[in-house]
Formats: sequence, structure tokens, C-alpha cells
Amino acid sequence: MVGDVNIYMNDLDDPQMAEIEIMIAEPKSRGKGLGKEAVLMMMAFAVKNLSIQSFRVKIGESNSASLNLFRNLGFEVTLHSEIFKEVTLELPVKSCKCI
Repeated sequence: MVGDVNIYMNDLDDPQMAEIEIMIAEPKSRGKGLGKEAVLMMMAFAVKNLSIQSFRVKIGESNSASLNLFRNLGFEVTLHSEIFKEVTLELPVKSCKCI
């Protein structure tokens, strides 16, 4: 196992919003597109089977690899937390050309 991808439907005000996260823990497996492939598979599953209409990610502001991955998928910054040093990005499914 090189890492994991998770999805959480934890926004009680918006049951069609899912938070997604990815971790490639094995350093030699990074930069090979595995994270992108896993995220796209999870997003496709969520749209088809869970009726998800938008996605959210929360990423540490210093994690440039993850920020670039999600920006390249079309996610846009919606919030920057100075306190937590974290960036929130979102993507409505209707704007996604990746699924």
C-alpha cells in the first residue's frame, strides 16, 4: 500500500457536498500520478453512487504538491485559514471536466 484516499460526507447543511483527502505515504511512489488517479476514481464513485454534487479539500498551505493536484483538477480556493495554516478548495461537479 502506498497511501489512501478518503471521502467524508460531514456537511450536515449540504448532504451533496463531500470532503475528499489523499495521502501518498510512500515517498518513492509520489509524483507518478497515483494520487490523481485515486482521487478521480473516488470522485467518480461518489457522483455515481452517492449523488455528490460538489467536493471540498482542506490542504496545509505548505503542501504544494497537493495544492497543485487539486488546482489542476479544477478546484478553486474558497477559504484560507491563517490560524490553521490551511487552504480550502472546492469544485462543483457541474464544473468538473475530470469525471
